[in-house]
Formats: sequence, C-alpha cells, structure tokens
Amino acid sequence: MTLTGSFRRILENLGAEHAISRYVVAFSGGADSHVLLHLCAQLPLPLRAVHIHHGLQLEAGAWDTHCERACRQLGVDYTCIEVDAGAVAGQSPEEAARTARYTALAGNIQTNECLLSAHHRDDQAETLLLQLLRGAGPAGLAAMPALRGFGSGYHARPLLGFDRAQLLQYAHRHGLQWIDDPSNAELRFERNYLRAEILPRLRRRWPGVVQNLAQAAGLQQQSLELGNAIAAIDLAAISLQQPDAVSVSGLQQLDAVRQYNVLRYWIGRSDFARPRRSILREIIDNVLPAARDASPVVLWGESEVRRYRDGLYLLRTIDDRRITQIYAWDGAQPLLLDSPCLELRLQYTPGAGLTQDALGRELTVRFRQGGENMRPHGRHHTHSLKKLMQQAGIPPWRRNRIPLIYVDNELACVCGYWIAAGFAVTSEQPGWLPVCRDAS
Repeated sequence: MTLTGSFRRILENLGAEHAISRYVVAFSGGADSHVLLHLCAQLPLPLRAVHIHHGLQLEAGAWDTHCERACRQLGVDYTCIEVDAGAVAGQSPEEAARTARYTALAGNIQTNECLLSAHHRDDQAETLLLQLLRGAGPAGLAAMPALRGFGSGYHARPLLGFDRAQLLQYAHRHGLQWIDDPSNAELRFERNYLRAEILPRLRRRWPGVVQNLAQAAGLQQQSLELGNAIAAIDLAAISLQQPDAVSVSGLQQLDAVRQYNVLRYWIGRSDFARPRRSILREIIDNVLPAARDASPVVLWGESEVRRYRDGLYLLRTIDDRRITQIYAWDGAQPLLLDSPCLELRLQYTPGAGLTQDALGRELTVRFRQGGENMRPHGRHHTHSLKKLMQQAGIPPWRRNRIPLIYVDNELACVCGYWIAAGFAVTSEQPGWLPVCRDAS
C-alpha cells in the first residue's frame, strides 16, 4: 500500500477509536511536517496547523511567513505561537526548546482535538539510542508512543511506521518546499550527532538497524503497558482517600521492584515532572522507613514527595510562609484568593453550613497564623485549631493554606472541615456551605 493509502487508513482507525473533534498539525515548516500537513490536507478532516516560533534563529520570522503561506495554499487554518525557549540552569538547549514547544502546544489543544506530529521511524530509532545511552528503563526505552493523552485531547504520531526516505520521496514527488533549520547540522546536539555520525555507520554494518530499533521500542512499549497494568492494581490497593496520597505501609508490603514500578506509575499519571530513578530510590530508601512522627521530603524540579503519618503525598513545591492577607467578602459572589490560588463560594445546602444571620454580618477570610481556637458545631468544648487539625490528620503543609472564615472577627468556619457552634444551621434550617476549589 502507498504512503497515502496507509496514512489514510491510520487516520480512519484513529478517528473510529476516539471522538476527535479536529486534527492539529504541529507544523515546523521542515520536510517531515510539510509532508504530514500535505497528507492531512488531502483528506476530508477538520484540520488546522500550529507553528511554534522559538525565536532561536534569525530566520524565525521568515519561517513563520513560509508556514503561513504553505497553509494558505492548502486551505488550512494557521496559528503561530511565540515561546521563550531559553534554557535555565542545568537544562540543555534541546530540552528547553522541547519543553517550551510542548507546553505551548498542550495549552493550545482544545477538548478532544488531536495533535499530529511528524515523527517517523528514524526519529524513533534515534530516541531509543539516546535513551539507551542515558541508562533509561522501560518507560524511556519505549521511546515515543503512537498515541497518548495530551492537554485536553490527544497527541498522535501517525508516521512512526515510515522511514525518513519515504517522506522525502513523497515531498519531492509533490513538489513541496520546506525549511532546512541550520541547527539540525550542529553536531554538539546529541540527536544530530547520532543522526549524522552514528546511525550511518550502523546502517552500513546492519542495513535493517532503523527498523529493528523501532521494533525494539515497540516491544518495550508492550513491557511498559504490562508494568503499568500491574502498577494500576497495586496503586488501587495502596491509595488513600486523597488523590495525591498513597499508603506508606501499603508500599512497604510490596517488593522493591513493585515499589519502583508503582511510584513511577503514580507520579507519571500526574502532570508532575517525571523523576529520575535516583529520586525514586531516595523515596524508597529514606522516606518510607522514616519514623512515623518524622516529616521527610524529597524534591526534584518544582515537585516534591512528603510523608505524614502513613501517607505519602505528591505535591507542587510548597511555600511554607504564613499568609497574612485578610480578604473582605460579601458572600454573594465567589471570592478569588491570590496565594494560594483558590476560589471560595457559598453553596446553598439545607441542614449544613452557615446561618443566614451569619452571612448578614461582617465576613472576612484569613489563613492560619497560630493560636486560633474554636468550638465546632456538635462538640461541647473549645479546642485549639492546631489540635483539631492534628486529630483530623491534616498534613502540616496544608494547615496554613485552608481558608478560615471569620464573622465579626470571630472564627466561624474552617473550610471543608468545621463550622463553629453559634454559626451553624440546624438540620432543618437553610444553610450556606463554604466550598473551596483550586483556581490555578
């Protein structure tokens, strides 16, 4: 079957298996992405293209113009997104550009849209070699998946079964004009070095090396899927009520291999940075066996894992400073809190929440400073807020980030936990329950 026919069948199968509202081509203007765009334009698909303007080359503006012209000729809607691809400390230029590119693309993909990128079999072989040289495990050696969730939709690589030579043959046959990025010739970049120096030598000795490496990546993908299936079973057994927490004692009942596997899977399901194996080792060796009253933490990037009692928590890096800002609130409209970024609103809830009388007085919203006391509705004694939070098992790093509602400067509600006696409705009264959600 021809490239065009095979591609059509791949897209038809993709559309049949997933409710895709529109396809979005990641269009760099290079030969590979131009072939992808041209193939898509021949099919009756809802289609648009997105070009990422990295600003790393003097010609970047001309590339935007070229891509816009190519899309106009094919009748495809075009968007250009400018990004800051500057590398931070400890980050390679390649990694910085890739991170900026995919962050921008993920933010651009709408619900049920599918991003299409032009990665092919040669790219897959290069990725596998790079991961081998970095000592990667199955997740890395599986290289690039043909389909994955991405942003609010999907990311598909429909050309993974084709060689670079096939795509170039198609481009020449259809008279396509493309951009040659000069950075692709710079051998200081790892992928370029493999492409220009290593793979040609491997091909001369083993002509089928690219296909074999791509096949090996596919087999690693199967191993990864098997490992993920086992990890999903283990995670269901050790998960706590909070979505970002697992049981330490449950983890300790697993052998070391399954501990690594389930931790990798648990963290990988979130949008947190994937930790290196050394980070997982530190969690297993230092956090799990720590004393129950200890508060160990392991950090990487902007992510961290903390332990509290029997819970292991996955978090964004936390700023433990006290939040001293006081917000005035009329209760009628949702209240946006800056730091932490939360939205607070009142939900009509018969038999629960604050009384109508309390809402008619002066409302302010604050955060814990220490020394607060309250008598929760249904209890006979006043307790310190610190003691109440300890009894409720609230991790220390969350205690200063829970909104407190004051009525006439008296603590009336700890959002999500307690209403103070004197401000709470009875079971038969109409009530207004404060509800807080993440607004970031």
